Amino acid sequence: MKKYIRPLGAALVLALLAAGAYAVSADDSLISLSYLRDTFFPKAVQTGGQSADQALQGVYESALDELDAIHSAAVNGVGGGSGDGYYSDTLQSRSWSDGQIISLPTGSGFLMLDGAAMVIHSGAVVDTTDGAEMASGSVLRYGHRYLVGEDTTAQVTVFSGQARLGVQGGYALSPGRGQHTPFFDVNQNDWFYAPVNYAYERGLFSGMDENHFDPGGSMNRAMLMSVLHRLAGSPSDGGALSFADVPDGQWYSQAVRWGAAQGITSGTGEGIFSPFNQVTREQTVVMLYNYTTKYLKRGTGAVANLSDYQDLDRVSDWARPAMAWAVGQGIVSGVNNGGRLTLEPQRGATRAEMATMLQAFSEKIL
Repeated sequence: MKKYIRPLGAALVLALLAAGAYAVSADDSLISLSYLRDTFFPKAVQTGGQSADQALQGVYESALDELDAIHSAAVNGVGGGSGDGYYSDTLQSRSWSDGQIISLPTGSGFLMLDGAAMVIHSGAVVDTTDGAEMASGSVLRYGHRYLVGEDTTAQVTVFSGQARLGVQGGYALSPGRGQHTPFFDVNQNDWFYAPVNYAYERGLFSGMDENHFDPGGSMNRAMLMSVLHRLAGSPSDGGALSFADVPDGQWYSQAVRWGAAQGITSGTGEGIFSPFNQVTREQTVVMLYNYTTKYLKRGTGAVANLSDYQDLDRVSDWARPAMAWAVGQGIVSGVNNGGRLTLEPQRGATRAEMATMLQAFSEKIL
């Protein structure tokens, strides 16, 4: 605006002065044209420009003060005065951790990208992706953008180990859990939440990548033996490798060597270990049983009567003592299949199930 006001003011001054200068004849001129052209006009333009600058500067500073006040109100007014106040210009993706609460005032927006979070609000929060209002207590949906409505304070609570959200506008942040996993796919509503946290915090498990545990994914025999090796403190002793399918120098070689030397595993027959086969539920309890009786050299303790399980005939003969021990110790529980209590011994154990069994084993046996 400044660049238009200055020429306009200068033109007005020049026009008025020119009219006065030529209102009389040349012989009667009170002011010489050379004086007007070389001295007066340049000075008038300079003075008019300075006045315009001062006026514009005042308007600019007033507007800036108003914007600063709005910004301060947005930052300091969220969260009812709790947590630290922040402001974000864009919906750039940021990482948030388990238990953190993001408080947002009217006009702020957020975008759910990964993990799990829910929103509680006192007025209206609009899902702008669907064009519908969100009920308080709703779980946020991936890829959806939300806007906090008029006279509303919204609180977004992260309940996965880690989450990714974009926030735009003012917000306050309350701290979450001190210890948490980095996983987007394990949250407080999952039955395996506590076991996965237990296994991760003790270094027994890592994720399939930096931010994904893959709870429903399969666990192979090499993975389980590596976990048991870590559970024992990663000892370096072990016999010579005796399995044709376990070459030296692999990430699981030392663990399998140690497990075979301790009598925890004898492989799957015919001199092979089958490291990448999915480990079954009965294979798992046999390895845990051997860890207890052969490596730790402890007694079995209480064992369960398995006669009530409808699929007992599917438990291999060599696995029945271990299965009775695991059920009796509370390491394995039955599965209710339409009113039928089963053990599902031949089914592959998922990573979530393995974390659950290992937590029970650690707390009740070790």
